Amino acid sequence: MLNALDRAIAVVAPRYAAKRAIARMQLTAAERMDGARRRRLREDANFGINTGNPDDARPRRFVDRQTILRLAYENPYGRKAINTLVNNSIGWGITGAPKGPKALSALWLEFVKVADYRGRLDFFGLQELAVRTMFREGDSFIVRRWVKGASVLPFRLQVLDGGMLATDKADANVEDGIEYDADGNVTAYWFHQARSAYRRNRPPVRIDATDVIHLYVQESAGQKRGQSVFEPVIKKLGDIEDTLDADLTRRKIESCFVGFRTLNWEDADVPLGIRENRADGEPPAEFFEPGMISTLSPGEDIKFGDPKPAGGLGESVRINLLATAAGIGITYEHLTGDLSNVNFSSYRAGALEFDASIERIQWNTIIPVGLNRIWAWFCQAAYEFGKISKSSYEMRWTPPPRKSIDRKGDAEADILEMQAGLENRRSLLNARGLDHDGFMEETAADLRSQQGKGLYYKGDPFTAAQAAASSTSSTGTS
Repeated sequence: MLNALDRAIAVVAPRYAAKRAIARMQLTAAERMDGARRRRLREDANFGINTGNPDDARPRRFVDRQTILRLAYENPYGRKAINTLVNNSIGWGITGAPKGPKALSALWLEFVKVADYRGRLDFFGLQELAVRTMFREGDSFIVRRWVKGASVLPFRLQVLDGGMLATDKADANVEDGIEYDADGNVTAYWFHQARSAYRRNRPPVRIDATDVIHLYVQESAGQKRGQSVFEPVIKKLGDIEDTLDADLTRRKIESCFVGFRTLNWEDADVPLGIRENRADGEPPAEFFEPGMISTLSPGEDIKFGDPKPAGGLGESVRINLLATAAGIGITYEHLTGDLSNVNFSSYRAGALEFDASIERIQWNTIIPVGLNRIWAWFCQAAYEFGKISKSSYEMRWTPPPRKSIDRKGDAEADILEMQAGLENRRSLLNARGLDHDGFMEETAADLRSQQGKGLYYKGDPFTAAQAAASSTSSTGTS
């Protein structure tokens, strides 16, 4: 927009007035850049200050929930990392075998089918949702919801994320949507009633801590909230994206062959500022297309940089991906799917370390913090509503088995360890995600049915007579 002075100058010296207008536009852009720089400096002023609270030393300038969600849903390496963690920690689900009467097991199997408060998932789907949310955002919340007239038992499970916490709740005892007593113990959680904007204006709901499981991996004493697996690597993933985008842009520029024609002042018939595809006062086009031919206005000139191929791009990206995988807690191969630089031994060694970290999360967090409390809720409800005779029963949880890289070698090693008395069948079956007692009952039933039909196979277990003959033969030989 030209002011009164510029319009007056334009009457007698239009060329000079145009230069003033262009200079003003450049000055406005510079002021915007300077304002953004000042805002960044203000945000970073307190970064790195540690007051002793374990939450203070985290890189907050890079971490916010929207950035985390973008990485998890849009970044290909972020999606791969989350899927890897969920596949190995939950898989098809951590199964439970109640130790009690058959009526208890039957009741549990019925509850597994209808556990979701929203009626969409079963119990194993809820496990995946809760653990996926925990890895992605740092923590998740499993809420016990009482339901009138429900089948099996009158309660269901609902999974909520940190975005549902009423973090703006103003109260002396409430911090970040979590209510504490004088001793620092959690007494309740405050949640928004829904994610939609029109319902978020309604007051938050208080849910007692006995009805909420706050699932997160605790890494320090006094920790109140969990840490997203992306938190240590957000900058790394951003650098990888920027590097790849910059290289792609360079290649696109190289593919453009652009021609320009310039009109002399004396011969120009085109008024200043008006040319092809440019309106009054609009600056020159700052984008190029392959095969583009553009006319420059009188007095304009343009110079090109000569983009050179960036050396070592692949190695630079690979190093950042290695650091990203280490920060998330998975292997480079799991993060990228690239197996070109590994052999069987190195891949197996990396897989063993990864399996150990997954088992630690399963047995130190997912099972004791999440699944055991759900089982306690189940037993309590079943006892209070007259479904079982005791208020507590033992539950044995079995995570899904690890896929074998060398099935034959692993099977031979298992047999040798069993023969040497270093391993037993129960623990091996549990490691494969199978319940020992149920497996034995099914095997016996299948064998009776098979042999009743006159079917015998090489891999069948010994009959009693065969086992006795084999034992006698071995004694005589020795």
